[in-house]
Amino acid sequence: MLTVLALATLFACALKVDGDALYAADQCRRVTVIDAETGAAVVGAEDLAFDAATGRVLISAYDRRAVERAARVKALVLPEGGLYAAPIAALAGDRTTLTLPSFIARETVAGGLRPHGLTFDSGRREITFINRSYQKIDGKWRMTPRLERAGADGAVFIGDGGAPRCSANDVATLGERTLVSFDHAQCGWRGGVEDLFAWKVSGVATADGDELFDGARHANGVAATAAGEIVLAATRDKALLLLDPDGDRFKIARKILLPGAPDNLTTRADGMIVAALHPSLIGVGLQRRLSLGRGGSRIVRIDPESGAVTLLFEDPDAQLFSAATAALEIDNLLIIGSVADQGLVVCKRGESAS
Repeated sequence: MLTVLALATLFACALKVDGDALYAADQCRRVTVIDAETGAAVVGAEDLAFDAATGRVLISAYDRRAVERAARVKALVLPEGGLYAAPIAALAGDRTTLTLPSFIARETVAGGLRPHGLTFDSGRREITFINRSYQKIDGKWRMTPRLERAGADGAVFIGDGGAPRCSANDVATLGERTLVSFDHAQCGWRGGVEDLFAWKVSGVATADGDELFDGARHANGVAATAAGEIVLAATRDKALLLLDPDGDRFKIARKILLPGAPDNLTTRADGMIVAALHPSLIGVGLQRRLSLGRGGSRIVRIDPESGAVTLLFEDPDAQLFSAATAALEIDNLLIIGSVADQGLVVCKRGESAS
């Protein structure tokens, strides 16, 4: 066991990136988010989206490790998460604590509210998210991802989401289409075999699970560009895949290599892609699965046309924030969420957080 941990520590060392990050450490601060109903600090702000019309940052959060731990011991009730809306003005100020209600009521979501990847359609004023629903079957908890849709006011449209694959991860909308990334072709031990042999069998599907592309290793975040391209984060390939239509499916048009393993993606108003990267997959895996150590965080901005990559935030040793999985850049503000850490990190260019 000690040998394994020593090797894990060795290979968890993050790759270095040339140049300084645009947002320096002294321009960043931690913001604790408190759930208004439970009074608990929010852990696991997995994904983010921005509603420009109302000036709200939408936060998808649940404590994945706490839920998995409770499910293993067959707890009577599993923890839930929430979908929160933080005013951009409050994040841009100097607040270090925000108390927010979940704007989607937990009792309206079948199997409990545990939101994962999400997207916001500004034209339709609609939120679509992957929900990790749990049901107790034969005395054991089983997770089933569901695709949920909600209006911007939080009213859930029950039964309107489709039936995504068991490994559904993130979601994007492109016109009338809803696209869902799936990080494994199979679930359970078969998914572990895919990882062991590094098979490129994950990708993008329809809301009902029909495969559209399957050429990535651990397909993760997915986003649509203004030009109508689909951008897919291939985590284990450490790359972005830009997909073009190919009949009823998609094909790789371009591939952009990245200085880390990409997780969730967001699109800026000017079409640039902002990606949260894991400098070390072993580091984030040890934190996520075993609560050992703290995985580093790295945020980059990518020009999908030229492939240019700009370093925005760098914390490979997790001194400020660990395991970042999503980021938004709005004007001179950078907002970062994490699958495993508490709250958010907010950075503002031109100002010191100290």
